[in-house]
Amino acid sequence: MTTAQEVVSYAKSKLNQKVTVPTNPYGGQCVAFIDHIVQHFSDKNLAYTNAIDCLKKAKSQGLEVIYNNPNDVNLIPKSGDFFVMSSVASDGVDYGHIGVVVSADTRGMTTLEQNIDGYSDNNRNGINDQLEIGGGGYVRNNKRSYAGVTGWFRLPYDNKTGAINHNGEIYSSLTTHFNPNVMYSNLSKGVTGYSRMTIDRIVIHHNMTTDKNIAMQTWYESSKNWTSAHYEIADNEIWGCVGEQYSAFHSGDSTMNRRSIGIEHVNSTGAPGWKISEASYKSSAKLIVDICKRYKIPIDAKHIIPHKQVSATECPGGIDMNKLIKMAQDLSKGVTTTTKPAAKPTTFRVKVSVTDLNIRKSPSLKAGKNGVVKPGVYTITETKSADGYEWGKLKSGAGWIALKYTSKL
Repeated sequence: MTTAQEVVSYAKSKLNQKVTVPTNPYGGQCVAFIDHIVQHFSDKNLAYTNAIDCLKKAKSQGLEVIYNNPNDVNLIPKSGDFFVMSSVASDGVDYGHIGVVVSADTRGMTTLEQNIDGYSDNNRNGINDQLEIGGGGYVRNNKRSYAGVTGWFRLPYDNKTGAINHNGEIYSSLTTHFNPNVMYSNLSKGVTGYSRMTIDRIVIHHNMTTDKNIAMQTWYESSKNWTSAHYEIADNEIWGCVGEQYSAFHSGDSTMNRRSIGIEHVNSTGAPGWKISEASYKSSAKLIVDICKRYKIPIDAKHIIPHKQVSATECPGGIDMNKLIKMAQDLSKGVTTTTKPAAKPTTFRVKVSVTDLNIRKSPSLKAGKNGVVKPGVYTITETKSADGYEWGKLKSGAGWIALKYTSKL
């Protein structure tokens, strides 16, 4: 498997070249450039596909496809993705357009594209102008907004070396969103003595709020709080906030800040529990595994530590560190961690009509007696089978009765 960086590096090596592929006769076209890359790094191909149809073709071949949602400004492609956009030619046909994403944020993306100018017939002779000058275009750098972008797809990248470069900052390739605001780090004005050390720790935090946006706003330089974190976990979202190559102000200890990566988690409940959701545990465990593999950090309680181990604080609230570390360990070994659903309560009520129903100390005919129950309605909290009977435990704690002589309400 390959990485996103390798795809971007390979695409950059084709700058100012006219790239084609044997399975596409239209040399120099935008889709030929992408098809060349796809075939180079995988057993897939986009042969004879108009760019506008590439999402459908990629999906049919089992590649991951993400459709753009203009209403979600934080839904952005990752480095190494292949974006597809609508582009109606002068002949009225939407052939679409496609390119490689180098980097992206909420404002737009930097790209590598071939045949940027698309189909044109300015001399109206029925022939694509570019074909008349040798066919197709050349690979060029470009910048785009998300106007007209239908979606993007990606190859099955290997996240073991999954760092990506986002606007000059290093993040895990698992990052789903990037907060574009300037946050406190060792680059902040007036900060000295916070240069990065060898990264060998991950510090776990909780936001002490159920609103991720409120949490992240406290890390902006404009807040004057002098706090920040590298990542924010919010259910199925992993937000990149401060690049890993910089020291974030999260632990309350300058040395620990320099040697660690801080991961914050939005809470699913408020005080006093301050718990996080199961989805957040899973997202956090994946991120921990990725970071540990890249920096060769052991996944254990010595290296994955709670904030309160560094400073006098109650952080990380209700986060179960043992559970989080175990999930990360299992994930690193390829073990899928599943949470068993809570057992359904067995509490129910029964009506006793007989006058001599014995109460047994345990669910057995051989068990000693604790008297008899009077006729009436009783609550059963547990059931067991023994000696040919189903027994019910009385809520009062007096003992067990044979349910054969009762009627369930």
